[in-house]
Amino acid sequence: MDSYAEGKLGEVRAEQYLAGLGYTILERNFTCYGSEIDLIAADGSTIVFIEVKTRVRALASSGREAVTPAKKRRICKGAMYYMMRRGLMNRQARFDVVEIH
Repeated sequence: MDSYAEGKLGEVRAEQYLAGLGYTILERNFTCYGSEIDLIAADGSTIVFIEVKTRVRALASSGREAVTPAKKRRICKGAMYYMMRRGLMNRQARFDVVEIH
C-alpha cells in the first residue's frame, strides 16, 4: 500500500474513532486558500479542526512532530475562513492531531 492510500485509510480510522467518542463530523478534506484540513468536527459546541497523521513504520517521527509551524499557520487560516463562512465565529474552536499507528 502506498503512502497516499495509508493516509486515506488513517483518516477513515480517525473518523470512526472520533465518531465513537461522540464527535459529529462536519467536513472531510476541507480545502481553501492553500489550506487543507483533514477533518472538521463538532465536540459538543466546540468546533475541532483535526490533522490526521498515519505512521506505519516504527522508526517514523511522531505525527505531532510532523505538523510544522507552516502547516499550523495554514490550518489556522483555513479554520478562520471556515468559521467566518459558516457563521461560527461565536463558537469555541480547538485544533487536534490524531495519530494513527
